[in-house]
Formats: sequence, structure tokens, C-alpha cells
Amino acid sequence: MTQNIFQRPIIILSAPRSGSTLLFETLSHLENIWTIGDESHAVIEHIPELSTVFRGFVSNALHAEDATVPTVKLLKSKFLDLLRDRNGIEYDKESKQPVRFLEKTPKNSLRVGFLKKAFPDAIFIYLVRDPKANISSIIDAWHSKHFLTYPNLPGFNGKWSLLLTPKWQDLKNKSITEIATQQWKVSNQSIIEELSDLPKDRWKMINYEQFIAQPHKVLADIANFIDLDIDPIFIDKFKNGLALSKYTLSQPNKKKWHDKAATLAPYMAGLNTLVKSINEHLSSQQYLSTNIDNQLIEQAKKTKFAPEIHHKQKQEINTRQVSRNSPCPCGSGKRFKTCHGSLN
Repeated sequence: MTQNIFQRPIIILSAPRSGSTLLFETLSHLENIWTIGDESHAVIEHIPELSTVFRGFVSNALHAEDATVPTVKLLKSKFLDLLRDRNGIEYDKESKQPVRFLEKTPKNSLRVGFLKKAFPDAIFIYLVRDPKANISSIIDAWHSKHFLTYPNLPGFNGKWSLLLTPKWQDLKNKSITEIATQQWKVSNQSIIEELSDLPKDRWKMINYEQFIAQPHKVLADIANFIDLDIDPIFIDKFKNGLALSKYTLSQPNKKKWHDKAATLAPYMAGLNTLVKSINEHLSSQQYLSTNIDNQLIEQAKKTKFAPEIHHKQKQEINTRQVSRNSPCPCGSGKRFKTCHGSLN
């Protein structure tokens, strides 16, 4: 029964903390769109064959061979039980009417092969965000402790956040910046590789920056791509602009990542090949970039927002004879007694 109900489902793919919740919440207000109301972590991972924990913490990755007939049938049945429209009205299973299902879960960036087989007519919207800003947001998510996913993950003392990448064991004792960079890289690498063999009418790439800057244009492009109309109710909902998503940690700011410029800089070169590949697919001129201005790096080194470097400065500054009321030599703008002098 469920096989014919999910017709041309729309699946948003992205790295974590790339703005996919905002895109999902916005599109969920389109007429004739059905969702389960949130991300599908529990729905997918409560099926033993798809469970990261049950599978021995290998990773969140799922492949075409995991999409067996019984497993896909069970997954669709679970989705069906939770379906609701933009008004919160539950789907009438007795009607057996086909629906346009919208799904979004960042872990799905590692499950594209599985999703292509489970939903052979699916349409994919691939949301990309500049690595500097995206990785900075992933780091913030780790520090917030609001996104802990595997509290029993061996070797991480219950501190693993967001998606679990293949070969995560290699990241033990690595900095959060390095882990966050790997999460961004593996997510986008997996998506771009899996989507590249699909026809162009099956997937569309969206630049997060363009979505924020020109939401009405981007939403119109998406609606046209997925064959759904933007009706007056949808227009009225967003006439004053986009709302903050439910998982927003702090007020959006295009320059927020600048505070981490110094810690991000060493990892950017390793992303150049992937970023070049992504940019080749972007239709707009708002390409992703790994460039970080040296002035930003030097500025970040002088602030409290570069913790690893700031720690080194503390060790050096503590040995100096500085008047307590003098400006702190670290460049923070504070008096020495309330900055590094407070360590004495």
C-alpha cells in the first residue's frame, strides 16, 4: 500500500548546521506538502537493520544494499503513521491518496544510496553552505552540548555530537575543529558523489547564502523544480521574511565565523578539491570559498574566540610583569587584571 502513496518525495540533503532546518520548515508550509513534523532520527534508527547502535556504531552511513524490501516497507509504514500537512492535520490512511513527502535529516547525507533505492523517484534538494561558516556552526553545536547523539560512543566520554562519520575512531583525541571539518567534508563528499550519477531533473543545488539573501527567488525556483505552486497562504506566511529555525543557537550573522578564523585556517586547504567540485555544480555566482584573509586570522588570534591560541598566549603573558590596570597584552581590549592577570 505504501509503495504508491509516496510519489516523488522531496529529500533535503546537507551537512549538519547548514541551514537545512530553516529550508525544511519553510518548504513544509507549501500547499500539498506532507512531513512527519521534524527530523527522522528516531524513525530510521528504531529499525534495527538501520540503527547505528544496533549495527555496532560503524557510522550513520546506509547503502543501497540496506534498502531491502521488508526494511523499506517498514520505514514507509512508520513515515505514514506520522504524516501531517502544513495545518497539522494527520494523513487519512484509509484514503490511500498519494502525497508529496518532504524529508530532512542531516544524517541522510551519508544515506543517499539507501534513499535512492528506497524512493526510486525521489527528488533531492542539496543545500550547501560555505565551509568556513558551516564548520564554525558545527563547532558551536559541539560546544553547546544540545546536539549530543551517541552518549555511549567508545572513546568519546559521551561527548559525540551530530552525525557519526565513517572511520570516526580516527578522530579520537582530535580537536573539535578537526572533527567538525571532517563532518562537513564527509557529508558533502558523500552527497556530491551519490547525486552526480542522477539526471539533472532529479536534483537541485541551493546555496545557503543565496537562500538567505534572496529567499523569495530561491523558494520560487525550488517550487518550480518540485512541481508545486506557491499559494497565497504561503506568500502571506513569509511576507515579512524568513523566521528563525527551531534549532538556531544564536542570532544569524554573516561574520560570526570570523572569530574562529585562526582555528579554521589550517584545515581549509584540505577542502579545496571538494569545494572546487561543488562550485562546478553551482549555477549562481555565489561560490563557496576556503579563503581566509590573513588580517582576520591575526585578529582572531588576539581574541578570546580562538581558545587554542588564546591558551598559548595565557602561558606566555603570565610570565610578564604587566601593571594590573594596563591594557592586556593579548589585545582583548580589557585591563590586564580582568583578563590574563586574573589567572595569577
